[in-house]
Amino acid sequence: MSSKCGKLSVTTAGVIWFCVLLLLPGSGFAQGDSAAPGSLVVGVIQAPPAMMKTPDGRWAGIGVEIWENVARRMEVEFEYREFAALGPLVESLQKKTIDLIPSMPVELRFESAIDFSQSYFKSGLAIAVPAGGDDFRWVRFAAALFSKDILGAIGFLLLLAAIAGAIVWLFERGRNREMFDGSLRGLGSGVWWSVVTMSTVGYGDKAPQTTGGRLVAVVWMLFSIVFIANFTANITTSLTMQGLRGNVRGFSDLRHTRVGTIPQSEAMHFLSKDGIAAIPFEELPQGLQALAEGRIDAFVLNELLLKYQVKNEFQAKVRVLPGVFDEYFVGIALQEKSPLRKPINKALLAFMKTPEWVELQKRYIP
Repeated sequence: MSSKCGKLSVTTAGVIWFCVLLLLPGSGFAQGDSAAPGSLVVGVIQAPPAMMKTPDGRWAGIGVEIWENVARRMEVEFEYREFAALGPLVESLQKKTIDLIPSMPVELRFESAIDFSQSYFKSGLAIAVPAGGDDFRWVRFAAALFSKDILGAIGFLLLLAAIAGAIVWLFERGRNREMFDGSLRGLGSGVWWSVVTMSTVGYGDKAPQTTGGRLVAVVWMLFSIVFIANFTANITTSLTMQGLRGNVRGFSDLRHTRVGTIPQSEAMHFLSKDGIAAIPFEELPQGLQALAEGRIDAFVLNELLLKYQVKNEFQAKVRVLPGVFDEYFVGIALQEKSPLRKPINKALLAFMKTPEWVELQKRYIP
């Protein structure tokens, strides 16, 4: 009898506790459905203003602050794990050694290996160029026009003109003294005639009259036509190449320039798909420094990242061209089929309706 009573009391207690759990507020029971057990691992890299490490070792940036607001609403614990580059960061998410990345472009090429949350803003690729840009195009034109090669060609041409003028003067100084007398002034008249003839101006104030002088004139005129045509073509080519390499005004100009970007970024993928070979730089400051020093002609990356870095560290050296291309959305990157996706989306959409969301955009988005 006592054993039966003991069993009955245990059963009764179990039923009572079950009823108590059913009557508790839903938040405690739903926690397992809306949050991951234990501490989440959040992968981050230096990518201001999306993710950046402060001098005191904390992580900040628009992507980081969005995630921290979401995490507070979900009531989950997390820790940051820093990576040196984008490639290892994405690879770690694909291998499920981290749980999420706070800020990442929503790209089709990643959909088979990772998932994304609801996007929280739209961005795109932009082009950074040296600060001079088109403002100093006449300076670059003058530099190209007076380059060593062109000045050397001009000097050689003037030397030939002087030789031709001297030969004509030797023929003409005895019989055509009115135009080419025997003095240095007559020699100068011969050089003047040679330059005028070469340039096809033909003033007619000086003209050889002897047979020898006229033969030299015929040879010189034929030679001048060929030489001037070749000389003009070389100058045009030189100035055109200088303009192509120094004047990047938009995406169409990138095919003729030295372009830099970050490996495995959306910019690298887009440029490769379009047949544009890009020079890889592991970090954005390295690429912008190379741009400022003239080692590359343009740098392509996310518009927000470029504008923030240029404004804070390269304002006098680099500028970002207006306009974007290859527009895309940005969201939180998650493991494939992650159970965090639905609760993160709920918390993110709720946060985006608050005044804090508006203030956050004003602080980080130019």
